Amino acid sequence: MLRPPLAALFVPLVAVSLACGHSSAKKPKHTSLASFPTASAPAPAPAARPAAKQPAPVVQPPAVEVVAAPEPVTAPEPVAAHEPVAAHEPVAASEPAVAPEPATESEPVAASEPEPEPESEPVAQVVPAPESPALEESPALDEAPSYGLAGGWGGVREYLGQHGFTIDFSITYELNRVLSGGLRQQTTSHGLYDLSASFDLDRIAGWKDAQISIEAYVVGGHNPSRDVGDFQSFSDFSADELAQIAQVYYEQWYSERTCRLKIGKIDANADFGAPGNGTESIHSASAFSPSTFALVTYPNPAAGIVAGWVPNEQWSLQFGMYDGAGLAGINTGSVGPATFFRDPPGYLFLGELGRRWQLGDKALAGGATLGAWRHTGQFDNVFGSQTHNTSGFYGTLDQEFSRAEAGQSGGTQSGFLQLGMADEDVAPVDEHIGLGFHWAGCCSARPDDALGVYYSRVHFSDAAGFTASAETAYEFSYTWQCCNGVALRPDLQYITHPGGDANIDDALVFSLRCELGF
Repeated sequence: MLRPPLAALFVPLVAVSLACGHSSAKKPKHTSLASFPTASAPAPAPAARPAAKQPAPVVQPPAVEVVAAPEPVTAPEPVAAHEPVAAHEPVAASEPAVAPEPATESEPVAASEPEPEPESEPVAQVVPAPESPALEESPALDEAPSYGLAGGWGGVREYLGQHGFTIDFSITYELNRVLSGGLRQQTTSHGLYDLSASFDLDRIAGWKDAQISIEAYVVGGHNPSRDVGDFQSFSDFSADELAQIAQVYYEQWYSERTCRLKIGKIDANADFGAPGNGTESIHSASAFSPSTFALVTYPNPAAGIVAGWVPNEQWSLQFGMYDGAGLAGINTGSVGPATFFRDPPGYLFLGELGRRWQLGDKALAGGATLGAWRHTGQFDNVFGSQTHNTSGFYGTLDQEFSRAEAGQSGGTQSGFLQLGMADEDVAPVDEHIGLGFHWAGCCSARPDDALGVYYSRVHFSDAAGFTASAETAYEFSYTWQCCNGVALRPDLQYITHPGGDANIDDALVFSLRCELGF
């Protein structure tokens, strides 16, 4: 059964998501479809910033063109002549040489070339117009550095990109220390090596709006949650050692990029359940609600199909069907699609409705998702028997609170809310609430740095056998962008009743994460 107190919180979330108008787990940082699947935006935080830049270009060019429209009559001469006139006005006497023109005395009206002074305003306004394209072109100019530590391979990566081939490699290394509490106080480390490639079939073979993506990763080192004993997993890529091809899928857009089909071996968290502003936290629950315990995600993606509809920039609707054999103990991350065609392990079905908006003069980006899931497998229930099928639902809410203008200090402040619920007769966690705050550019001297705060509380099902009713995590993190392709992230977390065990002391854990992009 779904518990009433948290259920009440979904009412305002539903109202906000539909009424506002103007979306252990490795964080799905490589995609924004998790928060709001749009045809044009493969990532949610990036989608907000382009939106922030649009108002300036949209407002200024029309203003320039309106002034420029009347001026073409005289603008060619005055602009050329006016600037000389500033240096030349005594040469107005030289106009006798053009005395025939004064014969048409009406040209004093032209001589009332004080009008050029209004023209000086256009001249001042014309400057922003060229600047706005410059702002849009700057990402292209920065493309080479954005590759990271490996650079552009002497132009090879740019060449490959122009022909539809993209390759990315990253290393995430983490040092963890349990300072107090937990199961063991010791220092350990682990790392994630992630290689991904995409093939734009439009550029390669003229197959419009289609691509193939591949991702492989290796996890090595010690799983730090084994020292803390926590249920939620305080590090989003903590897992036992493994090496596998994690994702291989084909993606196709139809109908002017309003309809989408994705099929293959897929991480469902890339498309479902992830808040858009949650990527600055390293805690696993910030990627998706732990109440969605059946989610097919890292470290065990599985075969699946996703179909989506994005009728406009505000709304999205998508559905997914995945191999649910992972809950039957099958390591779907290391096998092919064979278990997808066998029903006994069951299937996971997901549906998600997304809504995006912009608020105020600064077009502060916001979004919400409402999702539901159902797994068709067999589960032990609290009555000592087995249950066919179990289900739950979740919601996310993201909102920018403020955004400094270009050249000003203050950065961008944003937050997110997560809610999740599941059947308490089957699920280990029947309720979850998460709250996060992110402040990018918190230090004016370091505009690329960011501060993050996160709170996550899971309530354990009453009959699930836990001796504590809930586990709560408090997280404080700082992201130091050392240089292009290198970031250091110190992180401190306090976890109460780790693993729902009242006999384990509350844990204080420090982590230092180093992220290298190549």
